[in-house]
Amino acid sequence: MDIVLLNVEGNPRPQPRPRFIRGRVISTADANAKRWKDLIQSTAKLAVEAHGQIQGAAIAAVLRFDLATPKADRHGLPHTFRPDADNLAKLALDAVMAAGLLKDDATVSTLVVTKTWAAKGGLVMTLHDDDRSLSPPPAARFPDWIQ
Repeated sequence: MDIVLLNVEGNPRPQPRPRFIRGRVISTADANAKRWKDLIQSTAKLAVEAHGQIQGAAIAAVLRFDLATPKADRHGLPHTFRPDADNLAKLALDAVMAAGLLKDDATVSTLVVTKTWAAKGGLVMTLHDDDRSLSPPPAARFPDWIQ
């Protein structure tokens, strides 16, 4: 598989999660999150038309979320506030799967997510085969002499 690149401009939003308050489930449905998911999904559908569905058994996904700020001195620096990186990734991968680019997001075996301050908001996502045979195996977690 070649590398599939998606470039989506907009305001990244996290996957809404239900909240439990006093034993009750409270919906956190967000119209902005729905619009963001629809934008990613429509971009992913264009990739499906151009490349077809990604068929790899193991997929590596690299997601860079740019979060807009007018403060130019922050541009390019890590974004360390909400939304959480994992919730941003969840919505993006669900949208790509809904578009048919991925059959199942469980095939993503490597996931790299970054959040960065930028002049304009958006998402740059690359998807490709997770071919670990090209790199040496990782070192053991601890040396044998450590019990």
